[in-house]
Amino acid sequence: MSRFKQYFLCLLPFALLMTAGCIKNDIPYPRLRGIIKAFEVQGQIGEARIDSVAMTVSVELADTVDLSRVRLTRFELSGNTTSSPSADSVSVLDLSEPMEFVLSTWPGQEYLWTVSATQTMERYIKVKNQAREPAFNEYEKQAVIYVVLDQPKDSVEITDMKLGPENSVITPDYTTVHDFTSPQEFTVSYRDVVEVWTVIVMQVEATLTTDEADAWASCAYLSGTVADGAEAPGFRWRRADSDQWQDVPSSSVTVSGNSVTALLTGLEPAVEYVYRIYTGTQEGSEVSFTTEEAAQMPNMGFDAWNTTNGVVFPNADQGENFWWDSGNTGAKLGGKTPTSQETSFLAVPGEGKSAARLETVNAIIAMAGGNVFSGHFGSVQGLGAEVFFGRPFESRPTVLTGYYSYEPKAIDNVKPPEGIALPFDRNTIAGKMDRCHIFVYVTAWDGPYRVNTTERRYLDINDPDVIGYGELIDSTGTGGQYRQFSIDIKYRDHRKPTYCAVVAVASKYADYFTGGIGSLMYVDEFAFGYGGTPVWEE
Repeated sequence: MSRFKQYFLCLLPFALLMTAGCIKNDIPYPRLRGIIKAFEVQGQIGEARIDSVAMTVSVELADTVDLSRVRLTRFELSGNTTSSPSADSVSVLDLSEPMEFVLSTWPGQEYLWTVSATQTMERYIKVKNQAREPAFNEYEKQAVIYVVLDQPKDSVEITDMKLGPENSVITPDYTTVHDFTSPQEFTVSYRDVVEVWTVIVMQVEATLTTDEADAWASCAYLSGTVADGAEAPGFRWRRADSDQWQDVPSSSVTVSGNSVTALLTGLEPAVEYVYRIYTGTQEGSEVSFTTEEAAQMPNMGFDAWNTTNGVVFPNADQGENFWWDSGNTGAKLGGKTPTSQETSFLAVPGEGKSAARLETVNAIIAMAGGNVFSGHFGSVQGLGAEVFFGRPFESRPTVLTGYYSYEPKAIDNVKPPEGIALPFDRNTIAGKMDRCHIFVYVTAWDGPYRVNTTERRYLDINDPDVIGYGELIDSTGTGGQYRQFSIDIKYRDHRKPTYCAVVAVASKYADYFTGGIGSLMYVDEFAFGYGGTPVWEE
């Protein structure tokens, strides 16, 4: 799966546009930030999460890796940057604790980066007549197995056990140990580590447990637990205002040990439901849940516009209806309006209908890509600007749909800042066709995401609070016509969202002052879809 590493809305180097007097010879040396562009180690799971703002790198490692001896396989820095310690001097890292690197750039600028590792150890014990999932106390090295009441403690049969990393050795052989009238000890050996685990067996009443549901707008993830060997477990559900129960199709039910899960589809948004787990003639307790609303953002059709203080905004007003913004506030200083209202070229004509016209323009000494985004423009900041992405949003759409038209130009403006990691080769991108970009982030942010180009703070797809995302990129254009699109939103985890950012820009790399002057994009009739099965990141 391709990943787009960093994105932020295109904005002018506005401060330069305000310079009208004599140029003084007091310009300071440029501030070239030291950045870790790529980081990989042996035994790494997935990609490293690199946060260039917090200056941190975090990696997840397989449970077979010795954290005190992690082999470094890739360590790439931004141009004209050195590190202490250097990659050559620390080919093997000790990541049992966070490790610090000092990155140095000219002239005499230093940046302290921290590299840390996490490691998830999967542990399990499986026995016959198991009543529920076992409990593990990693610090005390204790494990509790729960069996049904009529399972004698002196004849317990363990079928599988894992208390350490893959390929660790457990002694004695757990298949030969049956008497748990008192706790039993098992020694787990791996590498040069030896751990002694105490295993306790407890007899409990075999009960069915119905867990809380993870409810989306049109589906819900159900889960619960049953006793080992339970007869054909499944789920039943109904609307809260109905007494008619329905069984979840058995093809949708997954049983793994004592855990039972299912995806229930075909639900209605903002409706209360009730469900319970069952097996044979037994039924668990009832648990209610309410599906999310099939919410839409205001003015997703881009029909409402206003002009305030000479700046064009894609909202009915700048008060309670203020939801969308663009870079027009900054571009006004250059006498340009890259984002404007379109009333004649529409995807869906009709009275009172409009679209958004986004054009990449040359504003005095710098280019600006036409854009529209959910959030608000902050202020001019030195040679760049401060922007806040996202609006409060608590539903999880599965797709973003709409229409766009695009006429790209060849990239003729390549003026990215020095000393930062770029998602393209500055030496070969000139002459290639420009690309438009539409993308959506569903997030668990605490508030709007602050971007500041002067501080090199960008929107980052690797932000751990981005729980769902999707994008469309086009360099060929649509032949002067509107094209309908549907972007799948891929999710990473089951957290409830708090904010959502939707962005459209005529030049994908306009944030790096790179694009084709005259690239023209129209967007119209955006909408969120909530049907179908959620798509998960691979």
